[in-house]
Amino acid sequence: MFLVVSNLVFGMLLLSLAALLGMSLFVLDFLDILQFRYKIPENIRKKWPLSAYFDFVRLNQLPDEERYKILLQRQKEMYDTLISEGSSDLKKRAEELDSKYRELVRAQEDLLKKRQGDLAKLQEENIKEKKRLDDLNQDVSKKKEIADALSKQVASEALNLESSLIRFMEGESRLKAVQEVCASMDPRSIASIFDEVADNMLIYNILKGVPPERSALVLSFMDPEKAGKIIKMSTNLPTLPGPNESRSYMPPSLKNLLASSQSLLR
Repeated sequence: MFLVVSNLVFGMLLLSLAALLGMSLFVLDFLDILQFRYKIPENIRKKWPLSAYFDFVRLNQLPDEERYKILLQRQKEMYDTLISEGSSDLKKRAEELDSKYRELVRAQEDLLKKRQGDLAKLQEENIKEKKRLDDLNQDVSKKKEIADALSKQVASEALNLESSLIRFMEGESRLKAVQEVCASMDPRSIASIFDEVADNMLIYNILKGVPPERSALVLSFMDPEKAGKIIKMSTNLPTLPGPNESRSYMPPSLKNLLASSQSLLR
């Protein structure tokens, strides 16, 4: 181990000594004390590291002004190279940034188009909904007008019914006095009077308040044809429901009003 280390150290020392001797020779040649550079073949001079040495010697043997010019020129070329390399690098970065910017702009445009499409669909749906609401409002307005008209008709019909009821009650009160007179008179006399009366309905209403046995005697003494008409009227007149019968009876006018209202509201 010690022998190997000593050999390595000895070799390194020999290499250092050879390098030192070589540098000393180049220094002596550079100082023109011991020139040997011109004895080296031309093809070897052009190879590194001799090419760098010969270039250094030629540069330093020039006058100061020319040497400075050459140094400045080399420095300028170095700077130009750096600038060109930097420019190419900047150009490359600029192209990358431009590409990224274009991709970003394209993505923003696609997003904007998508949002515009969504907005157009939303506007279309809003227009349809507005039209539906307008149609619904018009339908409600029409139905309100119909309901108002029907309420007026119902109020008018109720007034008519009330008036009819009042007239009926007044007629009943007037007929009651006539019915009491007829109940006390002779049936033959009443029959002769009724034969002269043209209103068969009035005769029917009067006889309706007379006891059945007396009204039958009156009809027997009356003109047979006229008596038959009165008896026939009693079978064709509408009757109101009794206390234990269905309460679904409705006057014809109200039935017509209800039918018309249902047809209008459909």
